[in-house]
Amino acid sequence: MARFLIVGSGDIGGGLARSLKQQGHDVWGMRRSEKSIGEGIHTISADVSDMETLIGILPERIDYVVYCVASPEFSEEGYDKYYVMGLRHILALLKQNHESPKRIFFVSSTSVYPHHDGAVVNEETELEPTAFAGRKMLEAESTLLHSDFTGTVVRFSGIYGPGRTRLINQAKKGAHCDPEPDVWTNRIHRDDCIGVLSFLIEQDEKGTALDSVYLASDPTPTPIFEVFEWLKDRIGDVEPDHDVPEVTRRGSKRCDSSRLVKLGYRFKYKDYQQGYDEILTEMGY
Repeated sequence: MARFLIVGSGDIGGGLARSLKQQGHDVWGMRRSEKSIGEGIHTISADVSDMETLIGILPERIDYVVYCVASPEFSEEGYDKYYVMGLRHILALLKQNHESPKRIFFVSSTSVYPHHDGAVVNEETELEPTAFAGRKMLEAESTLLHSDFTGTVVRFSGIYGPGRTRLINQAKKGAHCDPEPDVWTNRIHRDDCIGVLSFLIEQDEKGTALDSVYLASDPTPTPIFEVFEWLKDRIGDVEPDHDVPEVTRRGSKRCDSSRLVKLGYRFKYKDYQQGYDEILTEMGY
């Protein structure tokens, strides 16, 4: 069995940690709070943005590191502290401790794609993000991929699932946007995020050659107009339609996860309807 360090043990990282522990692995999970991550998981309380909290606490002989943090603030400073500097801190300590993990996974996002024209994007798409979120994510990706460690970046699209109900809440309030021009949105269920990371780890353990970057989004990009209308029909009793002005400021792209699928991953939730129907049923709709 392998030894794992999960840096950032919230919804996805914590779920991955529990899954790995159930498989019999030794797992250390890092988070800012002291709250237990799960039975048998070694909880490390530290803040990746503060090097002093990290010194002397990393486990030894780590086989895999998964960097899966979430910035507590949506700002350029927050993204720099938690995605860029936090990752640099972890890499520096691993090197200082003479650790040689087989692979480090960095959880990124599709914010690195700046497209607004509905273009199909994949791992080979040229990137020049203009918004701070995309720029900082790309800087963090580069930090890992140009380090002394073997690394793989996983770019998740819009994550939804239990407790992640922003679009449902907007639909209940009558969210509406114009059907034309299409504003494309891309989704991935929380369980598929955990599934993708588990799958890539399993492939690496088996000796399968992995690429340096994988885009992870369900196979069905959809115009946001269609998503809102389907959600409102599915919920039934919603407030009168009103425009959602921020929709026009979103990126519009179609994420292509073919590289991941060709490697053998099968999405549990192949489209937004399958995933949201389950969530809405659990919510009593």
